[in-house]
Amino acid sequence: MTLDRRTRSWILHRPNVRASEGEILRKLTRAIMATCLWNPEEEGIGWSFGDMRFLTVVADIPGTDDAAYAQVFSAPFASSAIEVASGRLAPKGTFGALPVSGGKRAAVMRKLGLTLPKRGREDWSRDLPPLDEAGCASLARTMYASLTEGLGWNPGQALHAAVLHETSLSETEAFLEGLRPIHVEGVLREAGLEVVEGEDEEDGHPAFLVQHGAPLPFQVELVDAVREEDEAPDLAYNYGTLIFSLAISVEEGDALALALALHGLTQWARVELPDDNRVVVNRRDSLEGVTPEGLRAMLDRWLEELTAVRSRLEKGPAEADEEE
Repeated sequence: MTLDRRTRSWILHRPNVRASEGEILRKLTRAIMATCLWNPEEEGIGWSFGDMRFLTVVADIPGTDDAAYAQVFSAPFASSAIEVASGRLAPKGTFGALPVSGGKRAAVMRKLGLTLPKRGREDWSRDLPPLDEAGCASLARTMYASLTEGLGWNPGQALHAAVLHETSLSETEAFLEGLRPIHVEGVLREAGLEVVEGEDEEDGHPAFLVQHGAPLPFQVELVDAVREEDEAPDLAYNYGTLIFSLAISVEEGDALALALALHGLTQWARVELPDDNRVVVNRRDSLEGVTPEGLRAMLDRWLEELTAVRSRLEKGPAEADEEE
């Protein structure tokens, strides 16, 4: 999908300018609000599906010629995310020169709820729920603590900020490079669904657990990472395949009968029997060249399948046997 990119950069804090922690926190909060909150009427533009905003705060580190980074990502309807000390962006050797030891930095970041990816590179991150003004202020405190206590920045050094806004140009244009997890979460929340859990599977694929009529939460998983040839596997941002799945626990001996009944109801989904006590309904969709409307259509088809599955389950075994 073609994007229009606009960047606004400014000095968030000038070196050697006397400023209290509260003043710097207020500036950070305003920068985060400019990234994560959106008022189309005030700005005169809409925020359509596929748009994203990135805030990058660059901290000059005393005693080094390098800088460390803290970033915030946001998209419409979706959660935000914070990433600190990006190993992808910081110059090689930056972290060895920081005034804070690796052990202390790890303790600080973990206390702030930040975690490292499995490969353990210096790329601390945390997913966040959709933010309001109070959430933006809390995130500012997290960012400030990570910069000062974790990376060794102090107000005697400069703090730079930049907001990048990517605007999708058309509902008919396609995501040619696959989708990001934050886009998928956006379309789920846009549909009014409750994302009760976001998780990484053991194999590292991003996944969301979505509530859809108790007790039937389903999972949405992104697989087939799209990356450059020289990009590490855990640096992938876009994925080429979407998998919807619903696992149903049954009494031993009932799985085959339920699977056969559901197979006759579903139009686009597969019904599988992974073991004697579970029936799994799933569908797999390619995201190559998908448009926002196409993604919404995938979700609509899946929800239609779930409606049929729920209707069958609500009948219970006795009523269903009578119909058969």
